[in-house]
Amino acid sequence: MEYQDICGIYDIRFLVKRGIIITPPTLKTLDAVITLKRATADDVAKYTGRARTIESRYLAKLNKLGIIARVKEGRKTYYLEPIYAVQQYYSLYGESITPEQLAHMIGMPADIVKMIIEMMKTSSKQTQQ
Repeated sequence: MEYQDICGIYDIRFLVKRGIIITPPTLKTLDAVITLKRATADDVAKYTGRARTIESRYLAKLNKLGIIARVKEGRKTYYLEPIYAVQQYYSLYGESITPEQLAHMIGMPADIVKMIIEMMKTSSKQTQQ
C-alpha cells in the first residue's frame, strides 16, 4: 500500500499498517488533541474531565506511537495535532529544513512528517490549478 492510497495519519489502514491500536480512553485523549490543536496535559485534562496525570500518560503513549507531536517550550510541554504541527513549523522554516530535522523538532517519526509534507504539497498544487 502506497502513501497515496491512505487518506491521512488517522486512516485506519495507516494505523493498522503501523501496528497501532488505540483504546477508547486513549482515543478520548487523541480527540482532545485533534480538537485543541496545541495543548498541555492540563488543557487536555480540562477538555476530557480526567486527571492530568492520566492525560499525561495517554499523551506520552500517543507521542510514542507517533500520532501526536510533542514540543517543549521552556518548562512547558505542548502536544500538537501532527498536521497542524508540521504546517506551523514548515511555514516557519520552509525548505531550509529537512523532514528529518523537522521530525526531530516536533518529536514525531520522520516518515509521518514526510507523508504530511507530501500531502501539503499535493493539496497546494491542486489549489493552484
